[in-house]
Amino acid sequence: MHDSRSAFARAFVRLTEPLVFKRRWFTLSVLFAITLLLGWHASHLRIDAGFEKQIPLHHPYIQIYKKYEREFGGANTTLVALTQKQGTIYNAAFMQTLRALTDAVYFTPGVDRARVSSIFTPDVRYLEVVEGGFAGGNVVPADFTPTSEMLERVRANVEKAGIIGRLVANDQTGAMVFAELLERHPVTGEKLDYVKTAHRLEDIRRRFTSPTLYEYRLREAVAPFAAGSVVRTTYHDERNLFFAWRSVEIPLDPTDSASASLRVRGADLDVIERSNPDYNPQIDIHIIGFTKAVGDIADSALEVFGYFGITAFLVWLLLAWYCGSLLVALMPTVCGLLAVTWELGLMHLFGFGLDPFAILMPFIVLAISTSHGIQITNFWLNESADNGLNAFDAAVATYRRLVIPGLSALATNFVGFGTIFLIPIDIIQEMAANAMFGLVAIVLCKKVLLPCLLSFARLKNPRRFREYQHRRDERLKPIWHALSAITIRPVAAVVILLGAGLWIAGQWVARDLKIGELHDGVPELRPDARYNLDSARIVRDFSIGVDVLKVIAEGKPDGCIDHRILSEMDRLSWHIENTPGVQSTLSLPALQRKVYNSFMESNPKFNTLPRESGALVVTVQPFPSSTGLLNEDCSAMPVLIFTEDHKAETIDVIIDSIEAFKAQQADDSPVTFQLASGNVGVMAAVNDVIKQTEYTVLLWLFIGIGACVALSFRSFAALVCVLVPLALVHVVSYAVMVWLEIGVKFSNLAVAAFAAGIGVDYGIYIYSVLEENVLLKGMPLRAAYANTLHQTGKAVIFTALTLGATVCTWMFSNLQFQVDMGILLTLMFFANAIAAAVLLPAFATFLLKPPKEPVVLNDRAQMGPVVTG
Repeated sequence: MHDSRSAFARAFVRLTEPLVFKRRWFTLSVLFAITLLLGWHASHLRIDAGFEKQIPLHHPYIQIYKKYEREFGGANTTLVALTQKQGTIYNAAFMQTLRALTDAVYFTPGVDRARVSSIFTPDVRYLEVVEGGFAGGNVVPADFTPTSEMLERVRANVEKAGIIGRLVANDQTGAMVFAELLERHPVTGEKLDYVKTAHRLEDIRRRFTSPTLYEYRLREAVAPFAAGSVVRTTYHDERNLFFAWRSVEIPLDPTDSASASLRVRGADLDVIERSNPDYNPQIDIHIIGFTKAVGDIADSALEVFGYFGITAFLVWLLLAWYCGSLLVALMPTVCGLLAVTWELGLMHLFGFGLDPFAILMPFIVLAISTSHGIQITNFWLNESADNGLNAFDAAVATYRRLVIPGLSALATNFVGFGTIFLIPIDIIQEMAANAMFGLVAIVLCKKVLLPCLLSFARLKNPRRFREYQHRRDERLKPIWHALSAITIRPVAAVVILLGAGLWIAGQWVARDLKIGELHDGVPELRPDARYNLDSARIVRDFSIGVDVLKVIAEGKPDGCIDHRILSEMDRLSWHIENTPGVQSTLSLPALQRKVYNSFMESNPKFNTLPRESGALVVTVQPFPSSTGLLNEDCSAMPVLIFTEDHKAETIDVIIDSIEAFKAQQADDSPVTFQLASGNVGVMAAVNDVIKQTEYTVLLWLFIGIGACVALSFRSFAALVCVLVPLALVHVVSYAVMVWLEIGVKFSNLAVAAFAAGIGVDYGIYIYSVLEENVLLKGMPLRAAYANTLHQTGKAVIFTALTLGATVCTWMFSNLQFQVDMGILLTLMFFANAIAAAVLLPAFATFLLKPPKEPVVLNDRAQMGPVVTG
């Protein structure tokens, strides 16, 4: 007959058991040394955000994006809107603030200074017809002074330049400073620090909206600064209870992100409060862009780790209630925290940082660690209470019983999480590597350290402890007896049919699941977050936003004086402007048409593009390649499409419209339209990659998990009993995502897959005990399942309740994606536990056949004598 404990399993236990228990102090010393090393590395882990990590670099859209990034700009844009609370922008105070704001953005480290635009930059010009020809110049003259005459002149120039809706608000109550950021320093190659850059942008906001500034002056000379030197200026008070002991960074060159810096203690500084000369009470500043979003999310990281502490504390309290001992409960909790510490340390050791969009990964590691810790502690309690073993012998017996199922469960996690590497986006692969590090840590912390620690557990009153366990188990017996009725064939058939109905309903609802964003602004932040309010204000007041899709028109050199190419671009612009979700478009032919119309005294008859190349030469002269509307030889020109938002359905409609236009082009068309650049183009590429790889990843995920289950149990029954409930929960989770209006993105795709790993643990632990009871001990199926629930089912249900209760605290987070993931994970924790406890025995009723001649095997006989400590 089949023995679930294979020869390999028995040999593995015999080999490893002495290593764990015979020299416990040596084992603990080695693990302590590892903890010190990885704890040191974890303390040096830093937030590491990156724009290019978020994008599939091998996608055709991204290839076009990278090809023309230098000529037409990238997708990492930042918009800073200055708005007047009352009246228009044409007043001296506003103009003074706008000029200072433009300079502040221009000199911000990490900003591409060639791509900073506002009405104060020389690349923003106007053109008009005057007697004797044309006149033009900067919208804001170089000799600007805020006199009434000059302000009226600026107003007229703004109207002539055609920038209303782009650099000036539609109602002229605000003005825009547009900037692009460099991924790396052009000289040193140093990677842009997104969080620090976001903080600099926030400092710019405070510079003009805070009535007070704070000067930091050195009390004593610190080379190269003399005593009394102002080494730092901020616009909010950074002093707190620990300021005197805090390290304050002082950059030697504040305008260069690559410059050296020195650090001094707060106690070495005097902080002087002064009235802020740049404060303007009549304005407000709105900032949006990828960098600012990353900064806001990263600033919430401390809050996230605060919830991590609450989660660990609640796990300890709930475990203490379950175990009846604060000390025993502390051991799996500490091991879980050490697993997370090791995970973070391994990340730093292998050169990784912690991306803000992967900030929930430590929670996933803690959840998996808690799941295994509860199972181990539960069996240790059973051995102590049911068999009366002392702490050491109970720990050894637990190790023998659970090390193989536990490692099998972790192996399925390794294989399952490894499939996420199939998604060619660096941030997802980084999250997968993060999970792998966590699993390595769990193997050592939970499978080695926890049994070793439990062997030292000393109970003050063993009799009282066992009575507590017996009382709890007696109260649970009626529940286990009722649940064991699922193994009655008619009941099992009904359960399976209900599961099938739920599967069909879930699939029906999941048809509406979207790939990508489903909300305005940044859905990772709450709708009332400052960033999302800023985004809504800019979209309302301007005809453009940070959401832009660039379609590159590729043709022959000097294509900007070829009427056929320009007219085709003009046709695309008109076609796209009439597509739902498009706010406005901008392209070189539209501006050339205005220039030509100006030549013809603004006669409406000539609001068109001339057909002669000679005439087109004149229309393109006002637009150098620095405008980003054409490259050096005019062989490529972008059509900028400003979208109303970046929702998945908006992007899909626009992309489909562009593809439909391309399909209608003549075969001999002189221009090819290439998708895509701009941040919306990048989002379209990401959505496309997720759409293409999602089901492939899921297929390999379940194939990998199935292979591990098959190798562990070597039976078709195990495959069905473990995998089908897991697949059902995954289908239901997709339906819940539709209900919660959560789109499939890289930030939740990986989390959903990781949550499935916990469901595998539930199924493997339950099935391993059920199979042993039926096949090895020859117990009737109903009695076998009641005993299974007593041994491991209560731990599975308690794990689900514990994880669900702790994750529910995320509802109060300021991060919307943490709230969404909290709801989703809570449901999946409960659903996986219920599916494993209900569907698994229902399938086992028809698939798990008891032997005709039961053979009772003694675990201790299989494993040999207990190792003495």
